[in-house]
Amino acid sequence: MNLSIYLPNKLKEQFEAYVQSKGISRSAAFRKAIELLLKQDKNTSWGKWMDKFEGDPSLEPFEKSRDNLKAPNQAIF
Repeated sequence: MNLSIYLPNKLKEQFEAYVQSKGISRSAAFRKAIELLLKQDKNTSWGKWMDKFEGDPSLEPFEKSRDNLKAPNQAIF
């Protein structure tokens, strides 16, 4: 795949300095950036730690605060 992109001058200068300092080609830098972008998009879950999460037992369950709610209005229109 061939890409043609526009970079504003300041970003272009920063990018050129980056690839030179790392000793990599522009193509390699673009490939890595796209890989990171796609990987980041896939990692949008809370993670496995959330499945094991246990709330603070000293706090009242939040569902308890719903006891005093009024029933939903059946005639909304």
